Amino acid sequence: MLSMLLLVILSALGMFMVSVPVGTGESAGRHHRAAVARNMARAGANAAIARFPLVNPGGSPYVRRIPVGPNVTGRYSVTSQKAAAEFVPGSGRGSGFEEFDLVSVGSVTDLSDGDARVVARIRYGPDLAGPKARILKWEESGPR
Repeated sequence: MLSMLLLVILSALGMFMVSVPVGTGESAGRHHRAAVARNMARAGANAAIARFPLVNPGGSPYVRRIPVGPNVTGRYSVTSQKAAAEFVPGSGRGSGFEEFDLVSVGSVTDLSDGDARVVARIRYGPDLAGPKARILKWEESGPR
């Protein structure tokens, strides 16, 4: 009988310990800031793709700061450069498509080690409906 009572008490204690959130204050804030940094990197890459064919001269970064909360400011920095032009074999002339390498780094003002990064390769060129950008490669890295 005593072992049965002990089993019930320990089971109830175990269920309580599993259901209690651990470290909600600091870890939730850090998770939020990491998500903001990741979204800032994605936003920077998408903003740069929307600006094609404008490429910043000499690979200089395009930087933007955006307030995302009462005490939090997000930032992205995007650099892009021409990677290659596509040629039609045998014709000796280009097809009009160019490839760009793009790196976007997103960060948050008070999260020092939480930079997120997007590395993309974009093909930009003519289309029947007008100029068109196509994403060939998209890689994300950073805190989760």
